[in-house]
Amino acid sequence: MISRLVLQSLSKDKLSVFLFHKVPQQCDPLVPTDVSIARFEQLLDHTFSKLHVLPLEEAIGRLQAGTLPRRAACITFDDGYPDWLAGVVPALRRRNLHATFFITSGQFDGVPLWHERILAAVRRLPGPSLDLGIPFLPAQTVGSTDDRRSQVQRLEQELKYLTLYRREQILQRLEAEAGVRATDVPVMSEAQLRDLHSQGFGIGAHTALHPILDYCNADEVEREVGGARERLQAIVRGPVNGFAYPNGRPYADFSRLHVDAVKRAGYRYAVTTHWGVAGVSTSPYQIPRFTPWAERDWHVTFQLVRNLMTEPMQVPEIAT
Repeated sequence: MISRLVLQSLSKDKLSVFLFHKVPQQCDPLVPTDVSIARFEQLLDHTFSKLHVLPLEEAIGRLQAGTLPRRAACITFDDGYPDWLAGVVPALRRRNLHATFFITSGQFDGVPLWHERILAAVRRLPGPSLDLGIPFLPAQTVGSTDDRRSQVQRLEQELKYLTLYRREQILQRLEAEAGVRATDVPVMSEAQLRDLHSQGFGIGAHTALHPILDYCNADEVEREVGGARERLQAIVRGPVNGFAYPNGRPYADFSRLHVDAVKRAGYRYAVTTHWGVAGVSTSPYQIPRFTPWAERDWHVTFQLVRNLMTEPMQVPEIAT
């Protein structure tokens, strides 16, 4: 009761947006930090039961119009995973909760998520060490699960800040070492995306190949931002109005040039990954989000309260 009253008091004209990614039935030993479906359902019952969950596009419109209810919150997911349909979607529907899913469109054209390709390859490496012959990726052991977990983290961190071309080169070299192919990685099908859309959930774009936009040239930005929207709209046969910036940190991962590209592509709003709460002065093209990583429910509530008191970072936007 106390936490609900605190949230009621702090949340006037403020919108909390939660971010999730893969939500597996059981956490992969190589990615133990994923939120499992059991933990996700616990969050739905103990945290979101205190909140007024709205569709994201509606919530942003009501925030701008001054009609947002207190304790307003939205649920979002990034990337695109086929097991969402068997896990988080039924969990949400049982509780009559809405969510918006930001999808990478490249997987519908045969290019799985790049970090999922890393995971699939590291799992199959023959060992006892990995040496790709790349100076900034010195040889390291992969003899144990802990070693492989460290390799996944290292490769994700290093490949994240590369151009699309260079990232693909290294991914193919890694897959050759492991004896796997990119096509071995599970991806979402067009039918699954249409199913998700037909159940009433929001569909947004998360680029085609999930690059950090600051590492793309102008032509790549147009393809990744506008091309992804066109591809997804063709699949769901409906509008795709929201965009999620990959990695999503203002200044570090995207700039005002990319915000402008999102506007030109026809999106109505976009979301970041910077902590904080959206207020009346927040740009609809830089809505902040946060992930509740705490394991105990009281701690999640504390994180939510702290987030309600955090001013989001925004890049200056080009005047239109």
